[in-house]
Amino acid sequence: MTLLTLTPSTRETPAQRAASGAADALFTEHGVIPVTLEQIADRAGLTLAELLDAYPTKRSLVIAVLQRWHGAWRRALDHITDVSDDPRDEVLGIFGYLEECFEDEGWRGCAFINGHAELGRQDPDVAALAREHFLDVERHLTLVCERGGMPAHVAQGLSLLIEGARVESAVQHSAQPARSARLTAAMLMSVYESRPAF
Repeated sequence: MTLLTLTPSTRETPAQRAASGAADALFTEHGVIPVTLEQIADRAGLTLAELLDAYPTKRSLVIAVLQRWHGAWRRALDHITDVSDDPRDEVLGIFGYLEECFEDEGWRGCAFINGHAELGRQDPDVAALAREHFLDVERHLTLVCERGGMPAHVAQGLSLLIEGARVESAVQHSAQPARSARLTAAMLMSVYESRPAF
């Protein structure tokens, strides 16, 4: 039995990339269960045989889509780290990135939250990948907080703000949750700002 992880063991082939991209778009638009392999093949510009050669089951496509989302999220976090001079700015930059995501007309919520809601009770691997993604976000925030002289429990609060904003934005079809969460994050971090001694 192969252990599933958020990081693919091999790079996608062109056919796999087309298939997972098409599946990502269709799952985002309609959810996983209603989408057929034929629809994915059509969207990807592949024959059904080519799709099945790339990803033999819809479940394998679900896993590939979650890995795509996690990879995009990690690249965004790494970029924010690279361009931020201060850990607090880095945290606020994450909420800025979320705001950009939420402003996209195609935004329908986080694939991990949606996938867990739709499939998590039926498929323990999907549930496990969602948990690992959330833990990875919290681990990253913990490291940022350490660099900023803030305790680890602040990272837990920031993680809740991120996930709450993702959910609320999908329900409201609005970027406002990212702005509200960013303000709350700034207020939370301000408690731990160093103050000059008198």
